[in-house]
Amino acid sequence: MLGLDDKTFLQRTYGETIGKVSVTGYCIRFKRLADIDADVLQAAIRHGMTASA
Repeated sequence: MLGLDDKTFLQRTYGETIGKVSVTGYCIRFKRLADIDADVLQAAIRHGMTASA
C-alpha cells in the first residue's frame, strides 16, 4: 500500500478485523487466503488505490 502518508493507518484501521495477518506500515502479510477476511482486504486495497491516486 504505497502512497500512505500515515504508516500506522493500516494497523489502526484494518488490523483488528482483517484476520490472522501481520500488518506493518505498508504491508499486509498472510500465509493463506483462508486466514484473511477478503472483504476487509478488498476495502484496504480500494483505500490504497484512492490514496495513491
